Amino acid sequence: MAPSRKAPVGLAPGEEALIAVLLADSFNQRFRPITLERPKVLLPLVGVPLLDYTLEWLASNNVAEVHVICCAHAEQVKQHLEAAGWLQERASLTVKVIVSTTCKSAGEALREIDVKDMIKSDFVLVSGDVVSNMDLGSAVRAHRARREKNKNALMTMVMKAGTTPAQRRRLGDHSLLVAMEPHTKRLLRYDEVEAGKPLPTQAIIDAHFWGETDAVEIRTDLADTYIYICAPEVLMLFSDNFDFQNVRKDFVTGVLSEEELGQQLHVHELHREYAACVLNARSYDAISRDVLQRWTFPFVPDTNLLPIGGASGSSNFGLGRQFKYKEHSVKLGRKARIGHSTCIGAGTVIDDGAEVAQSVIGRNCHIGKDAVVVGSYLLEGVRIHNGAQVSHSLLCDGVVVKEDATVCPGSILSFKVVVGQGQVIEPLTSLSMCRQLQQSASLSDDELEYAMAVTASPPSEAAVGRSPEASGPGAADQAAAAVSDGDIGEDGGQYNASVVGPDGAGHQWLPHDVDPYGLAAAAARFSIAPPPPGPPSREDDLSEEDESTAAAAEEAAQDAAAADPETSFKREVAETFLRCVHDGFDQDLAVIELNGLKIAEHRDFADCARYILTTMLTLCLPAAPRAKAEYRSLFADTAPDTATPAGKTELLTRLQQLLKTWAPLLQKFLRSEDDQVDLLLTLEEFCGEEGVFEGTGEQGGLFSAVFAKVLQLLYDADVIEEDAFFKWADEKAHAEAEDRVFLAKAADFIKWLREAEEEEESDDEDDEDNDED
Repeated sequence: MAPSRKAPVGLAPGEEALIAVLLADSFNQRFRPITLERPKVLLPLVGVPLLDYTLEWLASNNVAEVHVICCAHAEQVKQHLEAAGWLQERASLTVKVIVSTTCKSAGEALREIDVKDMIKSDFVLVSGDVVSNMDLGSAVRAHRARREKNKNALMTMVMKAGTTPAQRRRLGDHSLLVAMEPHTKRLLRYDEVEAGKPLPTQAIIDAHFWGETDAVEIRTDLADTYIYICAPEVLMLFSDNFDFQNVRKDFVTGVLSEEELGQQLHVHELHREYAACVLNARSYDAISRDVLQRWTFPFVPDTNLLPIGGASGSSNFGLGRQFKYKEHSVKLGRKARIGHSTCIGAGTVIDDGAEVAQSVIGRNCHIGKDAVVVGSYLLEGVRIHNGAQVSHSLLCDGVVVKEDATVCPGSILSFKVVVGQGQVIEPLTSLSMCRQLQQSASLSDDELEYAMAVTASPPSEAAVGRSPEASGPGAADQAAAAVSDGDIGEDGGQYNASVVGPDGAGHQWLPHDVDPYGLAAAAARFSIAPPPPGPPSREDDLSEEDESTAAAAEEAAQDAAAADPETSFKREVAETFLRCVHDGFDQDLAVIELNGLKIAEHRDFADCARYILTTMLTLCLPAAPRAKAEYRSLFADTAPDTATPAGKTELLTRLQQLLKTWAPLLQKFLRSEDDQVDLLLTLEEFCGEEGVFEGTGEQGGLFSAVFAKVLQLLYDADVIEEDAFFKWADEKAHAEAEDRVFLAKAADFIKWLREAEEEEESDDEDDEDNDED
């Protein structure tokens, strides 16, 4: 489980109050066709509108005043703020709404703020789709300290450090090449590398930099969080430069290109804290997973800090094993299967035989018998009929997927779309009740949401049996409201019947982006579908075909691991430990290697111990399919037949030999009783092939047959002490029946431990009595 994070604290009492400017418009079309009918900032992420994550984070940091500037769909944003209580008087936070429907870029919105002359001091500039738990206080104090010394220090850009290319692909964001002074963190160069493209192998640094500093730090591991601490002069610069439309592309590069003016930008690095922006469907998926796995604590479902929606009231989520969250009124069939990293909203019904895993299910949904939903996001009121399958897709309010239909990975189904019986929605398909009229080769997904209004029309009058009063998003919403489950009117054939089926409803939308790797590649890089491999690196361009194939497979495996931070960390610990075994490292060197990984990944000692143990267990079995070729010789050649006594003995003997060598290493990473309990919980998941061990091919289930004997070996090797076993057993005693499976397997061992402890205590009492005599 990801470590818990501290709640933000922000500025201390007595410090100058902080003002924030929040952009409630992304000024792009990455979420079309959804954003025709609802602004992106109101799109629910794990059940909570994105805007509420940003506002609650600002409030938790003691921000005094937030100016929310609304452009597209301004009325919807205002209505939500009112319904959610943000516009009511609060003790710590005042929210003011600024409506400017003429603004078509972030630059125009900031010029509007400047014209109103409302900002007189330093302020936080943030997008309304940022999810963070960072403490703003340290960044603001550093910014203000620089400003006291140098009034030309205009902006501090908050960046997340330690990101890898695979992690950036996971978020669907540009890679950055950043040059800065290592001590002052003054930004000297800022280059964006288009998402999916390899980073350059060299950087050219202007000679004049060396006249100002003795060293220049070149970084490619930084990711922009879209959080900026700004001086009020930033607004004036936008007003003075009407070609500044975008903060990153125009303002930052513009200021850096005019060094002679003396204006400076700085970087504030985040390490343990979380901050990310929902840029596209890819990052929507990645950040949702981070929320489910608690990287955003305290902004996670079971703390129930965030409103589910304006009029929907508060939530009542509880947390179960393997990151399973459920509200109280969820109804599950007795044979329904709920996998890890899943969140289910109130009023949802999941019938017998249905399977839901790694998904967020909104309120009042219905998933029919034997239906399968994997890696997907169902908003409110979605209906998945019997036998239907939905994989790695986003389904908006009121979507219906009829019997035995299939929605393939990367699909987006906008409001009230109906997928007909038995129909297959191909991968990377976008559907809407609004029709896409024209396709402009010059129109890009990064251009304005307003441009899309020209290319959209609501469904025809005949198709829905009513006459929309006007064109545009509002009419599309009215027209779509007429479409119920299968009730699409006599002329339903005007929909894309070849796509949604003769009894379906919806129009297909085609992507605008052009990508050198192909149109499909462009769509895939920003979709909810599992991340595709990145372009081959220079090292992969080898003459031997098998080496090239192996390199590509390795990169694909890294991307798959990066889709889940816990999977990624498990992989890193395993490979580090295997390298220590393969190279015959002294255990002191192994500790240094693993401790370095712990520090780099900002994890705890126990986190390393959990995956050291499971890697040792895998060494008792044949190598998993994804194991690196260089380490395959370390694994056993065959898997013992644990259905026989001889097979069980053989498996335990292999583990015993490994523990003789590596138990001292485990002991060094288990610092407390709680650490040992965590190790036991991970051992359960490994033996049950659950969580991060599901579908890995590591065959952890073979250890299920000898679970109690494994506990005995860990006890004999002084890896886990008696009190940790007792604490684990006591916690498990009150769990649901499905969570007590391994406790039952260990019952005799736990009983033996308790009896041995009682005998020891009795002997100690007898010894004391004899001493007194």
